[in-house]
Amino acid sequence: MSPINSRAKGKSGERAWTKVLLEAGYDARRTGFHQSQQGHDAPDVTCKEIPIHWEVKRTEKCLILPWMAQSIGDAKDHEIPCVVWKKSHGQWLAIMPAKDLIKMVQCCDLKALEELIQL
Repeated sequence: MSPINSRAKGKSGERAWTKVLLEAGYDARRTGFHQSQQGHDAPDVTCKEIPIHWEVKRTEKCLILPWMAQSIGDAKDHEIPCVVWKKSHGQWLAIMPAKDLIKMVQCCDLKALEELIQL
């Protein structure tokens, strides 16, 4: 895939992830050209309501370790580093440090979560 097509696919993935967050009721925006203005540590998608540093990847090849290193390195102290990844015709997957997943579970209403999963 050429760099221009890769860039377009990346932008498309960022827009798609933003749509997922918007449909879930969160005020999310694609950082886009502001990334270069804010520095390389800006997330791909911002959502002030959720303390997560979103790195969005839409590619066929999964490179978990370098992606997580990027997200961990760029996340602010108050943000959980998370990579969301989607292959063509696949589902979104979220990759984050397990310790942060445990923190999130400890903060949630487990009964409500169980009911939501059963819907």
